[in-house]
Amino acid sequence: MQKPPIVLPVELGVSIEDMFRPVDRATVPELADLLDLLAERHPLVLAAVADVDRSLIWAMQENTPLQNLDNCAQMARDVASITAPAPSSQSDRPAA
Repeated sequence: MQKPPIVLPVELGVSIEDMFRPVDRATVPELADLLDLLAERHPLVLAAVADVDRSLIWAMQENTPLQNLDNCAQMARDVASITAPAPSSQSDRPAA
């Protein structure tokens, strides 16, 4: 089945090519060596990442706006639970 085209509103000021371009090594110098290694030894990994990005967009287009809102709310709850400090319990403290 052919996937629908990804269309961006003109007011965003970006094109599909802008979104799905290779990572600019100068923007993320910490990844430069890794990107070089992947480009040399595993170029299909880089292609797969771009394909996953597109697949996620297509999957989101199949959802209703309410489903997308629910997904975003769940992701926000997940991030909040990961970043929240662990609750301290009395059992973690040595007996006095």
